[in-house]
Amino acid sequence: MDPVTHTAIGFTLAQAGAKRLTKNWAWVIFFAGSAPDVDVLPFLNGNIDVLNWHRHFTHALFFAPVMALAVVIGVKYVLRREIAFRGAFLLALIGVIAHDLTDFLTHRGTRMFLPFSDSAFALQIESFVDPVIYTLLAIGLAIPLLSNLVSGEIGGKKSTGRATACIVLVLCMIWWGARYTFRQQALAEISSRIYDGVSPRRVDVVPTYQPFRFHGLVDGGAFLKTLDLDLLEFFDPESAQTLYRPALGAEAGRALGIAASSHSAQVFLAWARWPRWQVTHLDGDTRWVVVFEDIAVVKQSTRPTVIIHLNEAYAIQSEVYERSKSSSGF
Repeated sequence: MDPVTHTAIGFTLAQAGAKRLTKNWAWVIFFAGSAPDVDVLPFLNGNIDVLNWHRHFTHALFFAPVMALAVVIGVKYVLRREIAFRGAFLLALIGVIAHDLTDFLTHRGTRMFLPFSDSAFALQIESFVDPVIYTLLAIGLAIPLLSNLVSGEIGGKKSTGRATACIVLVLCMIWWGARYTFRQQALAEISSRIYDGVSPRRVDVVPTYQPFRFHGLVDGGAFLKTLDLDLLEFFDPESAQTLYRPALGAEAGRALGIAASSHSAQVFLAWARWPRWQVTHLDGDTRWVVVFEDIAVVKQSTRPTVIIHLNEAYAIQSEVYERSKSSSGF
């Protein structure tokens, strides 16, 4: 999920009681809530290897103590804040694990069981941002602040915010349970239909920020389909966009095979949930253009793509990775 959500969840957990573990708890939980995402820093130049290394070992539960220790060392020795080392470590560990688990809720998921498994695990119930979660967390953090402002004016006892934070966390869990139910309903809806006269081989739904709306995906063998599904409206399978799998000749097939063996394509195909490719034959120095995209990203204009150019001798001329303009692609 997005950095704001990660940070707000960390502060809510601290308000629920974890802040009693150390002085200067806000510094600890602020950095712990974002620490796993340091894995994107080496790839800010747009290197495609970000697809492999983002949500890698920094998001694995086995490495969470290492990430927590790094946060504590940074707060104590770099920022020079007074902390209770053991308590700060426990608080940082809570923040790091909360980050890992909320990323597990998204469509991309996280490789949380590294180094024992390199597979990405995803509950696939959350989008990159969720307005309901935003609202709940904002309320949970605002109520104690407003209460303390009023108490300060009238000389009353200040609120710890613990009860409010606990209620908010419970409401978040209930909401995630509801989103899981919505996703199961959406899967049942699209898997029960016939598309172009055939039953789907595989279906999937990608959650959006609107809880009742999903980006549907259907594999019909000779074709792929993308569709918009709203649980509150009638679903018409004929409204789906069809993407045919073309039959390639020997030359185009060779170009595709060589392009797929490139580093960029290998990284991209390992990351993509629903990869699709296109092969174009041109005249001139560049004879073949092979494009890979992931149709699991909702908007076609924001889908990450890999473009491979080959010459007449099928030698790769260039590999271009075009990042999504939308963070939801990650």
